[in-house]
Amino acid sequence: MDCYRTLSAYLGSAIWQITENTLKEFFSGCNGLIDLKVYNINGILLQARAVKANPIDMTERVKNKNKNIPDNIIRHQFLSLLVRIAKDKYVTQRIKLVLRN
Repeated sequence: MDCYRTLSAYLGSAIWQITENTLKEFFSGCNGLIDLKVYNINGILLQARAVKANPIDMTERVKNKNKNIPDNIIRHQFLSLLVRIAKDKYVTQRIKLVLRN
């Protein structure tokens, strides 16, 4: 949660949110979190777009369409993104181990 608050403060908006540029900087600076040689930044942005396209979030956007909420990552989406990246990283490592043997 503290990481989300710090990253969302970069935008300076009334609604706490994380932009794609902030995500790029965050994941580029996290050496142990992901290996950028295997799982590049485009894969992370693709996962972020998949999180934003969640049907529950889309209905929430329709409901709040008059509030001018930009298309950025909010708190629960950020946590979902971290889980999706960890899961994807685990699956790709398991596939590589199976293919080696």
